[in-house]
Amino acid sequence: AVRKGDLLVGEGSGVIGVKLGSKNRTALAVVRGMMKSILVDALLRCDGASLNFEGVALWNHLSNKEQLTTYLGAHYLASLISNVPALLGSLAAFGNPVGLIRDLGDGMSDFVNEPMKGFKKSIQEMDPSFVMTGVARGTGSLARHTLGGVADSAAMLTETAAKNMAVLTLDRKYAQRRDRVMRLKNNRTRADFVGGFESGLLKLVHGILEGVTGVVSKPIRGAERNGVEGFAKGVGKGLLGLLVKPVIGATDAITDTLIGVKESVDGMNPQHDIETLQTQVRPRRALYGVDRAIRNYRLDDATAATIQARSRLGGEEYLSHVDMTQNVALMSVRKLLIFSGNGEEVLLLPYKMITKVETHEGADRYSVKIYLKEPKPDGTDYEEVMCPNLEIADLLQKELSNVLS
Repeated sequence: AVRKGDLLVGEGSGVIGVKLGSKNRTALAVVRGMMKSILVDALLRCDGASLNFEGVALWNHLSNKEQLTTYLGAHYLASLISNVPALLGSLAAFGNPVGLIRDLGDGMSDFVNEPMKGFKKSIQEMDPSFVMTGVARGTGSLARHTLGGVADSAAMLTETAAKNMAVLTLDRKYAQRRDRVMRLKNNRTRADFVGGFESGLLKLVHGILEGVTGVVSKPIRGAERNGVEGFAKGVGKGLLGLLVKPVIGATDAITDTLIGVKESVDGMNPQHDIETLQTQVRPRRALYGVDRAIRNYRLDDATAATIQARSRLGGEEYLSHVDMTQNVALMSVRKLLIFSGNGEEVLLLPYKMITKVETHEGADRYSVKIYLKEPKPDGTDYEEVMCPNLEIADLLQKELSNVLS
């Protein structure tokens, strides 16, 4: 049964069982545990929440440590309380109404401002076509923001419903498996309507299969553990899963389809990626290795880690990189990936296929040879990576040797 205190931390990280007492042994304890899980999840999942704390300025202020601590604590506590409405309005359980209102406001602003900009430019250039262009831009922006905002808000509501229904199945392992699955919203590559529909269809089929197989597997497992009593409980869980799990699959299908609609609408806006980049002050700090160690912030590592997260290495821990002028070598904890200057993947190698790495210097050419455990189809047993100079070749060889060791 679901244990009291189960809560979801982050996205895709699974369920952490926080054992506050013994296992739930009564129906009331089970219901209380489920309600607690649902409530905690609802309060922890926000989307686009913004906390604004007013600064503190003191002039000619005399106080001791305790007085200053009390003053600052009271100030920021009051600021935190003033942010509560915005936090509640950003909860995914409510569909993030603050985000929806913000999207509608942006669309309405463009709907009014773009024609005005076109009208002013038409007067300056004596060309009425700018007015029509402004009207088209404003109308398109309003449609995109309205459709995208409604789809995003509806996706959060259906996602919340699916999460809560997963708790109601009383199948904690099923809830854990479901939480470990990477959601469409967190995919490193941008999705579209077709991708969302395909992902949703797969989840629908998976939900039906989970429900059907649970009718057979749950009684068997229950009987193996607790005999006749366990068999009876297993039958109950199996029948409950047969009813609820297909509904969860259908809800997940709706969620992924709505996310696909949202991403397709965003993709129609050529300024979307630029606006996203402009709102970010700097790339997120890189965390190194399996232990996700924290080091001094480096812009090049942060940029490389961001690129890795959007590539086929997405989901693996970042380790290092080498800027090869025309190419970039990204090293995760398991694989080497080399990008060309135009963003194409030149080489992808798991470390377990590599035996050794050597630097080679020829007539006006420098390269790093990566020797493989098994020969390629053409008979060669190495991959050669060209480098612009000997310094970069040595650096790449050193980094790869450190990884392999």
